[in-house]
Amino acid sequence: MLRSHPELEQSYAKSAPINAFALEQHPQALVSGVEPDMYASLRKLVPGVQYHARAKMLIIKPQDSPAPKQQRLPGSVCVISAGPEDQAAADQVKVAAEHMGCYVMSKQNISTRNMPQLMEQMQALQAADVVVVIAGLDSGLPGVVCGLVDAPVIAVPTSNGASNGLQGLGNLVAAVSSCAPGVSVVNIDGTVSAAVMASRILRTAAARVEKLTAAAAAAAAAAPSNGNGAPRGAVANNVVPAFEALTLPTAQAAAAAAAV
Repeated sequence: MLRSHPELEQSYAKSAPINAFALEQHPQALVSGVEPDMYASLRKLVPGVQYHARAKMLIIKPQDSPAPKQQRLPGSVCVISAGPEDQAAADQVKVAAEHMGCYVMSKQNISTRNMPQLMEQMQALQAADVVVVIAGLDSGLPGVVCGLVDAPVIAVPTSNGASNGLQGLGNLVAAVSSCAPGVSVVNIDGTVSAAVMASRILRTAAARVEKLTAAAAAAAAAAPSNGNGAPRGAVANNVVPAFEALTLPTAQAAAAAAAV
């Protein structure tokens, strides 16, 4: 198991006892692809499970899990989807990212055919530190969004949408072929992979800032007194608390989400 995120399990082609064993071994595990009948069997084997029906994902409720709660990451993630066909994939990204400690905003019914509505969401989009775009109903949406924001953009091609006859291959090719530089593309229906990538971006940025802040504080504490009689370490008072400042985008994103 990677230490940067909880254990990830897929329910496909697995029996209820096997999935129950995974949850018992890894109380913070996230199980995807859980059909309603599988959930009905698992809830009898594992107490305290929480099921997200549209996302078809299952976790153990935090209050019932013996594992420590996942630490909230600084920053925010915005998940954009075009229509009802994309909602299941958007929910999967949201549930998985939140389970990994991300603050997530969801913006629905956003598409390139309705640019005024897209522009109305610019405050929320520009406040996010990572933007995940579901490329299903509107496979050109990731490239357009990437041209409007500075944050990393992750495209999730799905097997739904206009090219569903190709099982998502058309959406994948469209996302990869975007002329906008900076679009990262996961596999078809790779919602969990997109959530992992988003959480790693936030976690890595937070870790780097924390290290730089600690190094700056240590250097300031070791600095000799200046010629004006200031005590040793007084420079530390002027060090910008960058790690605390990194949490500001979350507040900004929350304000933006509430404003639209």
